[in-house]
Amino acid sequence: MAKREKTTGGPRRRRTAGEREIVGPKWLDNLLGHPHTREERDDAINRLLVRGSAAIGIIIVLLIGAALFYNNIIVPGQSVASVNGEAITVGEFRDRVEFERARVTQQINGTVSQLQAFGFTDEQINQQFSQEPYSTWLNELNFPDQLGQRVLDDMVEDKLIAQAAAERNITVDEESVQAGINDFYGYDPTQVALIGTDPTETPIPTETATPFVSPTPTSEPTATPLPTDAPEDSTPAAEATATNTPFPTLEPTSTPLAEEQQATQVAAFEENQRAFSSYIRQNAGLGNDAIDAFFERRALRDALQEDVVGDMSTTTYVNSRHILVDTEEQALEILDALQNGESFSELARAASQDPGSASKGGELGWAAAANYFDEFRDAVLSLPIGEISGPVQTQAGYHIIQVRAREERETEDQERDQLAASQFVSYLEDLRAENEANIDIADNWPDYVPQ
Repeated sequence: MAKREKTTGGPRRRRTAGEREIVGPKWLDNLLGHPHTREERDDAINRLLVRGSAAIGIIIVLLIGAALFYNNIIVPGQSVASVNGEAITVGEFRDRVEFERARVTQQINGTVSQLQAFGFTDEQINQQFSQEPYSTWLNELNFPDQLGQRVLDDMVEDKLIAQAAAERNITVDEESVQAGINDFYGYDPTQVALIGTDPTETPIPTETATPFVSPTPTSEPTATPLPTDAPEDSTPAAEATATNTPFPTLEPTSTPLAEEQQATQVAAFEENQRAFSSYIRQNAGLGNDAIDAFFERRALRDALQEDVVGDMSTTTYVNSRHILVDTEEQALEILDALQNGESFSELARAASQDPGSASKGGELGWAAAANYFDEFRDAVLSLPIGEISGPVQTQAGYHIIQVRAREERETEDQERDQLAASQFVSYLEDLRAENEANIDIADNWPDYVPQ
C-alpha cells in the first residue's frame, strides 16, 4: 500500500526559551504593540478601546460644536431679507417672531381674563375671538408660517419707515418713546395728576378752553370731581374755591381719596409694565433691549405718521355719488349715456356694482375724502362741483363720479386718529410699491420660523 501524502508543510518549530508568542493576526500584533502574552494582549486591547472611545467622543463633541457654531453664529448672521441694501438677519427675524408670539399670547390671555372677570360666558368669549384681530392672532399661533409672514412684512415695513424717517430728519427722543409707552398701557399721566383738583383753576389765564381747564375763573364753590371710574352716586371728596385775582394760584386740593386713586392708577401702570416685560423675558427668551426696541419702533412710526399726515384737526368732507362697473368699456358706455341726457340715478340703479349705493341712485352722501381709495379720494378732491368724471380705476373697479358739495370740517379725537391711521396705511402701501424692486426676501425664510 502506498504511503499517504503529507498535506502539511514542514515540521512545526518549537519556540525557544524567551521567544514570545504571537497571538492573532500580525496587523493586530503590530497595532497592540507586540504583547508577549495573552494577558498583555488583553490589556492592550482594553487600552485601545478606551482610546478609541475617547477619540469618538472628541469627534462627536467637535461635530456638535461645529453644528452649534453654524446654527448659532453663522446662520443668525445670514440675511433673510434686505430693503434697499439693508439686511434683516435670520437672528433678528427669529427674535422678532418669538417676541410677537409672546406678545400676542399675553394679549389673548389678558383679554380672556378680563372677559371672564366681567362675567362673559365661554360662548360669548368664543364669539369675541371669532372677530378681528383675535381670529388672526389665533391663526398665527396655530400656523407658525402665518406668524412668520406677518412678522417679515412688519420688519420690511419697519426698514422702510426708518429709511423714510432718516430722509426727513425725523428722530425720536425719550419723551416721545415714553408717551408711546403710556399710550400702549392706556395710562395718561396728565389725567392722573388732575384727579382731585378743581378743573376751573389754572396757574395762568388762558382764552382757550381745554378739556380740563375752564377759560375763566369762578368765585362759586366747585366740587372736586371723582375719577371717571367712581360710582355715579359717590359724594364729592372736597370743595375748592377759586379767587377772582388776575393770576389765580393753583392750590393743591387733593384729598386722601384722590391721592389713593392716583396711587392706584400709577401702581396699575407699573404692574402692567412689569407683567409685560416679565412675560416677554420668560416666554420669548429676550431681554429689555427687545422691549425697548419695540417701543422705539412704535414711536418712530408715530413720528413719521405725524409728519406725513399732519395733525388732521380738519379734513375735507365730500357729498358725492358714483356708478361702479367692472370694466373701462362699461364705464365709457355709462359716461356716453350720461352725456346724452340719461339719469345718473337711474343708471346707477340699473348698472352699478356697488351694493351699498346702487339702490340709492349711487348716492354716497357726506363722507371724509380720506376714507376712500386713493384714486377715488384724489378724484373727489379735485373734481369741480357738479362735473362728472371720466372712468376712475380703483381696486374695486371703474367709477363714474360726481361731486355735489365739498367742505372742510373739524374732526373729533377718535375720527382724527382713524383718518390719520388710514392715510398713513395708504402712504406705507405706496412706499412699499415704490421700493418693491429693492426688496429681496429669501425663498427659504419659512425654514427660520421658530416652531
